[in-house]
Amino acid sequence: MALLALTGASGRIATALRPRLRATGHRLVLCDAPGVTVAEPDPTFERTVACDVRDVEGQAEAFAGADLVVHLAAYADERSWPDILSVNIDGTRAVCEAARLAGVGRLLLASSVHAAGYVPVGSPLATDGMPLPAPDTYYGVSKAALEALGALYAGRFGMTVVSARIMNFDDSPGGPRSLQAWLSPDDMARLVLATLTTDATGHHVVWGVSRNTRRSVDLRPGLAVGFDPQDDAEAYACGVQERDPSLPPKLLGGAFADPGYRLGVPHGGTQPG
Repeated sequence: MALLALTGASGRIATALRPRLRATGHRLVLCDAPGVTVAEPDPTFERTVACDVRDVEGQAEAFAGADLVVHLAAYADERSWPDILSVNIDGTRAVCEAARLAGVGRLLLASSVHAAGYVPVGSPLATDGMPLPAPDTYYGVSKAALEALGALYAGRFGMTVVSARIMNFDDSPGGPRSLQAWLSPDDMARLVLATLTTDATGHHVVWGVSRNTRRSVDLRPGLAVGFDPQDDAEAYACGVQERDPSLPPKLLGGAFADPGYRLGVPHGGTQPG
């Protein structure tokens, strides 16, 4: 079985992935910042490493022997430019460089739909292939930079890198937008395993989305690396629409692309819903 290194190991996505990856028999190196607690590591399959995401040498040591690095560590919404630059952009560069130094040939980088947040829902840009970056915030810019770094390390060092534009990751769809954009935990695990086993080489940008009936983006980029999602938000549609009958947004970035969403301010100056 393989050895997988996860950054941001205390976060929502990593926490959901861990039992699913352990169930496949894979061993995990769980990396997060000093002072951050990673809940209940299983000593049979997991070991934890306290290391700042910007620490190249420390992460290279943690990644030694890994078959895949799954990079999830980042601020997960809007922040000031210095914070975004330090953690999301410099941090991603450090992870890529640490993986190279450790001899890891495969990377899965957590990009975001917000790297293309100004792409209109239903436009050919979204439904046919993969659009160029059109970031909606500083956060979105950081994910566009992440994709560029993935392309650099794939091209210069011969690594296989998948940058996944994650849409709405959650246990179940929470609103009208997520009926189009939901990424289930099981499908996120399928994406990790596809990156681990793909025969594709080079850099690939894919949508991190489930096989939703109402999805607004193209599955073919993911299928090209073996990512074949199975879950469908439609199973939850009646409950979602009863709770919130509003229409989904017209841009992929949703509220992040609204004119009133302020750059550099957590949640755009609003409280998370």
